Amino acid sequence: DYQAKLSINFVPNQTKEQLHRAFQFHRQNYGRKQIRGENIFPIPKRYWSRMVDLAGIPKEEKWANITKGAESFIIAELTGGRFAITGKGVFKEEFVTCGGISLKEIDFKTMQSRHVRGLFLAGEILDIDGITGGFNFQSAWTTGRLAGMAMAQTA
Repeated sequence: DYQAKLSINFVPNQTKEQLHRAFQFHRQNYGRKQIRGENIFPIPKRYWSRMVDLAGIPKEEKWANITKGAESFIIAELTGGRFAITGKGVFKEEFVTCGGISLKEIDFKTMQSRHVRGLFLAGEILDIDGITGGFNFQSAWTTGRLAGMAMAQTA
């Protein structure tokens, strides 16, 4: 039925305590700035705005006034955001992204970057194009599996 649950840690290299300190720092040093306009984490701006909304933070709220509850909610979302996958796209809605990271920059046995240790790359982030009809899916699945297996061995 194309249904699954997905959990993402958007800040895997930071502890909850480090995130809490980032909030404190911003509260003290940027208290007059609006929370919505100051995305201090490595996530898309639209997702930051969505998290601010879900945390119940008013549109014009300043960093100095963020509640502990809102801060806790955002930290929980950053470290374990939960998403429901329900269904798939309508036929002919899918498309392939052209371009991406050069294949010369990747170790094909592990899908690890040759330039950044611990960075594994797979799917359409790579500069691989194929005829629509499953070839791109196969490439994404295969590179994803290789990267996943290599990450599991390094964990």
